[in-house]
Amino acid sequence: MLRVGLITYGLDRVLSGISRYTLELALTLEGLRDQVEIVLLTAGAPGGLESTSFERVPLVGCARLPGLLALGHVLIPAAARRLKLDVIHDPTAVTPLLFGGGGAKVVTTVHDVFPLSYPGHSAALDDLIYRCWLPYKLPRVDYIITDSQHSRSDILRFIKVKPERIQTVSLGVRSLFKPIPQAEARAAVKAASGVENPYLLFIGNFNTRKNLALALRGFAAIHHDHPDLRLVLIGVRSFAQTPIEQLMAELKITDKVIVAGTVADRLLPAFYSEAAAFLFPSFYEGFGLPILEAMACGTPVITSNVSSMPEVAGDAALLIDPHSVESMSAAMQQILTDATLREYLRARGLARAAEYTWERTARETLAIYQRVSH
Repeated sequence: MLRVGLITYGLDRVLSGISRYTLELALTLEGLRDQVEIVLLTAGAPGGLESTSFERVPLVGCARLPGLLALGHVLIPAAARRLKLDVIHDPTAVTPLLFGGGGAKVVTTVHDVFPLSYPGHSAALDDLIYRCWLPYKLPRVDYIITDSQHSRSDILRFIKVKPERIQTVSLGVRSLFKPIPQAEARAAVKAASGVENPYLLFIGNFNTRKNLALALRGFAAIHHDHPDLRLVLIGVRSFAQTPIEQLMAELKITDKVIVAGTVADRLLPAFYSEAAAFLFPSFYEGFGLPILEAMACGTPVITSNVSSMPEVAGDAALLIDPHSVESMSAAMQQILTDATLREYLRARGLARAAEYTWERTARETLAIYQRVSH
């Protein structure tokens, strides 16, 4: 049977976007164990894999180093030979693997190349890795998986890899995300954040590329027409002493914006379901999974007409110019005042989200393992 080593090394520390991808992929692949044996190459495991039946191979850790740079990676080729692995899958793109795959084929997932597309807008370490390491590593792996056609185009634009060795495999929406009955959602939102008013929802941080400033400016342009409306922000505990706090004050909307902070995953469907609309005006995303999570909850979505967002949203969202306050505010007004449009977006969104499942992701990934191993 096909044996695949899945690198979870370093991903046990924080359940980040990459950790979530690794977790959902692994859990779904476990359901395909009649076709593939997964071995976790790890110094721990992303939360949620502890109860799985996967074989685990512990690697040497180093608490003082970032997880993806710790020294245990040099043991992976020897582990691959000892375990007779057919494929090694690196879901991070940046695992060093300086000594190859030990006879196993190497598949890596590159979620996006934002530091190459927008130099200077990432952490210094990310800039260094993407400018110096990825152009060396990617031409040497056997196959590359990426989340969207947009990301695939960017990878081919910035890094010299053969087009036939890179494939798009979309992400999936967890079954957790579904419409929550109004009374239940309203009660959960009130208990978690104190919000009782109708609201627009933004989930993310104040990283420039998430474009929270546009959401704030768009909201400021319409809130006089909707005095009871609030803007709920999830993802950051506080904007105190930041440019975002200053912008809210300048726009005179501080009392209209609710900073809900970090919210447990189990509560997100309620926040999505109760929102009048979900705002995702990002400048750049490798995929944009929150778009589909909101759609799966039956929430109308406003998102950008650039990067991967149109590809993911299809015709099930209102697409706006992420540089235009007028575009954003007009889309908000449309959704808030047009019940027919809201129902159309709800129905189209539910259908769109249903197309993206982790089972599809896992099966397409398994097909890649099978192809490269022969």
